[in-house]
Amino acid sequence: MIKGLYIHIPFCSLKCPYCDFTSITLLDEKIHKQYIEALKKELLIYSKSFDINLETVYFGGGTPSILKPSFLGELLSFIKENVKTEKELEITVEVNPDTYRFDEFKQIKEYGINRISIGAQSFLEKNLKALGRNHTPEDTYECVESAYKAGIENINIDMIYGISGQSLLDLEKDLNIYTSLPVKHISAYMLTAYENTQLGNQVKEGLYTMPEEEVIEEMFYLINRTLEKKGFNRYELSNWSKEGFKCRHNLFYWTHVEFLGIGVSSWSFVNKKRFGNTTNINSYMEKIKRDEIPVLFEEQLSDEDIKKEKVILGLRLSEGVDYNIIKDKGKEIDYLKEVGLICVKNGKVKLSEKGVLVSNQIINMLV
Repeated sequence: MIKGLYIHIPFCSLKCPYCDFTSITLLDEKIHKQYIEALKKELLIYSKSFDINLETVYFGGGTPSILKPSFLGELLSFIKENVKTEKELEITVEVNPDTYRFDEFKQIKEYGINRISIGAQSFLEKNLKALGRNHTPEDTYECVESAYKAGIENINIDMIYGISGQSLLDLEKDLNIYTSLPVKHISAYMLTAYENTQLGNQVKEGLYTMPEEEVIEEMFYLINRTLEKKGFNRYELSNWSKEGFKCRHNLFYWTHVEFLGIGVSSWSFVNKKRFGNTTNINSYMEKIKRDEIPVLFEEQLSDEDIKKEKVILGLRLSEGVDYNIIKDKGKEIDYLKEVGLICVKNGKVKLSEKGVLVSNQIINMLV
């Protein structure tokens, strides 16, 4: 049963140097409209063969808020008319700080959108400049205030840490601002220099210096402890929320619930199969015109693959993974407990705060 729908909106006003998602700088409303029509067609194709009963819809990107609100409303109406949906839908839209304001938020709320995720990344000018962002701290303040005044209370705000030249004092300033805002959820991601990105190339060429591992560790501890003091509980490696405001859509990914992705470069997990769409928008649009599914890659998962994924994904969550799934790794579990990287409680194996920082190594030991 498919419970989550991810919709990829690839359009942006600029390409951030650290971004490895599929995005294109295109502000043509005519193209935007054509893309919305393609999304509708793709969903119809899947609706004929898959069992769908949606509990969440997530507009990611790219920059979904580059679209006119009416385009989002049109697509949501189409979804509700053509597939089953639960009454209490969680509908998230990713928003750039310099796009929507009160009128747009009021409009999307009327369409049923009840959660937004704002790509703030930082409130310090020097950090925004180092990240290649084109919005200002004032833009983010206005964006949060506008959404809240429009009646959207379930607000997430993104933070990036581990930026070149960023100090612990800088991070503390950011955290004080983040926790003073009327937000229910904070996502804090360590800056990563992915290959084939501008940032990745700059790091290779020695033009951008990433912080030392020890500094990253101190930053994570500062984030985790500050947010927990302010009433945000960490429920996943990079996500903290107030009580009752975990992101239901993302939890589907981490708990192995079936989800469908539509749009260029989107991924799906259905019937023990993972499949991903083409990353080329022209190829995507052409395939949809021919009533073809735009899938570029697919993989049928074995029971052993599913087991491994449950371990990998389960360890991302603060509640951990069932001990019975990895009880054959007794020696490794005993060692990791001894050095304080995991704990075993109530039949669950969980990462400690220290273990979160070396989660990849722990996962490799237990998979």
